[in-house]
Amino acid sequence: MAKRDEYVEKMKQQLDEWNDEIDRLEANLAEAGGETKKRLEPYMAKARESREQLVTKLGELKQAGEATFESSKDEVEHVWKAFKQSVNYFKSQL
Repeated sequence: MAKRDEYVEKMKQQLDEWNDEIDRLEANLAEAGGETKKRLEPYMAKARESREQLVTKLGELKQAGEATFESSKDEVEHVWKAFKQSVNYFKSQL
């Protein structure tokens, strides 16, 4: 149980850091000109969606039993990777 709790806590800390990054990117998007903002908004929406999926998966992982921890952890890792890719792609487009 401690292993699961430690992993969930580590992921939550990382998510907090990435949430700060998203906040900065959203501020940059708000300052962007009309056409740039229009072009980039779908990418920000994808990053937000990925973040929500990650939050959901972390909740599931926290509730997972020891028997399902590893498979749940693998799902979290997959969603985490997609989330980071979404944010990084958005950053590269700003």
